[in-house]
Amino acid sequence: MKNRIFRFLSAFCAAVITMSCLTFSSVSADEPVGKMSSVYAYVLNDYLYTYGAMHTENAGDSFRNTGDGAYAPNGIVYSEIINFDANENPYLVIFLADAGYSTASCHVWRYDEKKEKAERIAILDINYTQLANGQVGVFSIGSNDEKRYIIYSLFENDILQHTDYYTVINGDAFEYVNAPQVLSESGVIDFSSSYFHPGVDISQFNKYIDRFFDSLKNAAADSVTYEDIAERLRDEDEAQIEAVLKNAVNYNNFDIADYSSMEDYKNALQAEPNGDKFYLISEAYNLGDEIYYIRFSTDRSYYNYALLRRSNDAENGYQILKVRTDCIPLSDRELKQIKTDYDRNTLLYKKAQGSLKLLRTSKYSNSEASKEPVINIEKIMHSSTRLPTVCIGGGIAIAMLTILWVYLYSDNE
Repeated sequence: MKNRIFRFLSAFCAAVITMSCLTFSSVSADEPVGKMSSVYAYVLNDYLYTYGAMHTENAGDSFRNTGDGAYAPNGIVYSEIINFDANENPYLVIFLADAGYSTASCHVWRYDEKKEKAERIAILDINYTQLANGQVGVFSIGSNDEKRYIIYSLFENDILQHTDYYTVINGDAFEYVNAPQVLSESGVIDFSSSYFHPGVDISQFNKYIDRFFDSLKNAAADSVTYEDIAERLRDEDEAQIEAVLKNAVNYNNFDIADYSSMEDYKNALQAEPNGDKFYLISEAYNLGDEIYYIRFSTDRSYYNYALLRRSNDAENGYQILKVRTDCIPLSDRELKQIKTDYDRNTLLYKKAQGSLKLLRTSKYSNSEASKEPVINIEKIMHSSTRLPTVCIGGGIAIAMLTILWVYLYSDNE
């Protein structure tokens, strides 16, 4: 009998601990990488607006001072995510030329996970007009098995004069007093008072910067943990949403939160066509309370989104809450926060009853749909109750283990 009780309590404790671990993993599934990528994308976007992207006609071309006063290289040369100190949050590094100050520069940004914002922690500026004849400055990226470095070297008549090494440790930038061991080094830009030469390929209007910018956008978009229901929409529901999006493309940057009255909100919806043409829905997510996050493409941009509220009071069945075109997609954390913000907005229409009836499988799947009945079970555990449930479950497991230990100990006595 006691052996049976022992086995029962052991199995029960193991089950409770397992459930607690699984629940906890779902709570912490939203990693900061999505929001970090979004934040870095906005930083890079600001740089592109301010400086533009430097580009050359051919790979390896240089900008040269011909004496006509037009020598003023300007724009972002190169950007990369560099994990200097093997931190959980790597750093954004941007190399550029600033014509206004005649400098070749390297800017380093860190992501503050608590504030969910980026801050610039280092600016390395070299005024190339102050370099003497025969002097050449070089910015490069170096590494060894443990760390990464930003390196500035000064040459004179092809002879190395000195080298400065910079790195980041726990969010703070440092310059080395003694040179570290660098196993590999890649030049990014070299320059003098008479020429400026990108050491990376910036042809095709600096195609690399476009790809890097897109990689940040994709990382933010890929962090979304909601189920993508785009391919499970019924044809009539998809057509209804597309009809709304065909009008939504006229709003480059629209948000219902910017308006305090229904009259102002409705007036803002009377936008003139801007020439953009809706193409197709790429992703669709149900955020709850009949608020849907829809990503779509146009003839001008792949990165566009709209937040819609399904409502019987809306003209086309969906109320437009937010629209951004040619933009940075929302990350998972931003979606969760924006849903909370809209829950408090007084201009939202009353949500439609029920939810969209989805197809069991993708409409584009070649496999036959399963004929087995699908049972939809309503979720009874809200995300806000998961963490307390983890604690309670862990407490129960500890209590049961304590009872088991006392029981066995008393038996031995």
